[in-house]
Amino acid sequence: MRTLKLTATLMLLGTLTLGMAVTIDEQIAAIGAASTQEERVTLVNEFKETLSTLTAEERANAISELRANMSKSDDKLQTQTQTRERTREKSRVNQMEQTQEMQRGQQMQQNQAGSQAMQQNKIGAGAGGQGQNRFMGNK
Repeated sequence: MRTLKLTATLMLLGTLTLGMAVTIDEQIAAIGAASTQEERVTLVNEFKETLSTLTAEERANAISELRANMSKSDDKLQTQTQTRERTREKSRVNQMEQTQEMQRGQQMQQNQAGSQAMQQNKIGAGAGGQGQNRFMGNK
């Protein structure tokens, strides 16, 4: 009779533990899939309440599972962050290239304007003989 009672108790305890394991897995999955920070905090608080009802060994296993899951989430977040940083860097490089191209274009325009002014100065010097001293005043 005592053996039967002990067996029934162990079976009930095993069933409860198994049922709790499913709940823990579901809670961990929900925490990982939380879309907002507030939702994640609420789910973690519920998870903590569940942890308080577990034995030390079950608690350690549940925490290990949570850490592994969060590590996967962190890896995914890190990949997204790296992609975002690469996109920003490409944007900066493109912007720098465009700025350099604009500066080259402005420099070319300034050089052309200077060339034209010098040619006009030479033409004026050849025609009137005073083109060279035009900027210094008449002597």
